Amino acid sequence: MTVPLIFHWGGPRHGEVAEVPAELIASSLLVYDGPQWIGVYERSDPPQVHDSPKGSAEVWVARE
Repeated sequence: MTVPLIFHWGGPRHGEVAEVPAELIASSLLVYDGPQWIGVYERSDPPQVHDSPKGSAEVWVARE
């Protein structure tokens, strides 16, 4: 089973690529509650993919 890659655009995790378990991205929002960062991200509209050293990552944008 592959773990989805998320490319963060904006917010405290801008530019980071993270492996995020599929069950955590089952909704349209991805919420981080610390300990280092607090942030809410949503899928880019239209959906986008960013090439990274880890592979193709879906772009999620910081929600204002």
